Amino acid sequence: MQTLRRFLRSLWLQKPLTTDFVGYEVLLDFIKARALHRLEGDLIEIGCFMGGGTVKLARYASKYGKRVFAIDVFDPTADVTATPDGTRMCDIYLAFLEGRSQLEVYEQAVRGLDNVVTIKQDSKTVSFPAEQKFIFGFIDGNHQPDYVRNDFNIIWPNLVASGVLGFHDYNTELPEVTDCIDALIAEHTDEISETKEIKPQHIILMVKGQGVGKV
Repeated sequence: MQTLRRFLRSLWLQKPLTTDFVGYEVLLDFIKARALHRLEGDLIEIGCFMGGGTVKLARYASKYGKRVFAIDVFDPTADVTATPDGTRMCDIYLAFLEGRSQLEVYEQAVRGLDNVVTIKQDSKTVSFPAEQKFIFGFIDGNHQPDYVRNDFNIIWPNLVASGVLGFHDYNTELPEVTDCIDALIAEHTDEISETKEIKPQHIILMVKGQGVGKV
């Protein structure tokens, strides 16, 4: 298993000016391959950090008249989840920000994108009405298990059939994240038609089965 510290270090060395630390190109490749734009609904991201991934999703979504809902508390000190060697997520975020305001960096990144709906809240305070449908969701917010589960429950009920929900930090040195995702997959196995792990980016995707999306 690649250590989280080594993975983030590689990103830092390869793309020092980036604001996308996940690799959203692989997500967009999957979205395009499945022609998710043909489904009814918007896109949603929980945990947008510096906004690089949000920008990529929004540019794709704008081609099809869709919105991107971006949820983040914009407090880089909020996530104290730690790896076994004591590396805390908040310390990683602060190191990448280098003294800059997370919100200001994000707002600069998404400036001019009128299809981005930014929700500056703790995700535990966020909910959507039944009529709000999503075709794609990505979760990379607070890494505490209760947040991972909460964020799944924000998106999954509103995800349409054949829609896709992804998680970051799967099979990294955050075992509680992986364990929680595995538990969610087991609990919803009858609603999931397919899962796909993208190992280099530590992403797992789940496709919602037919007949279980909201109508």
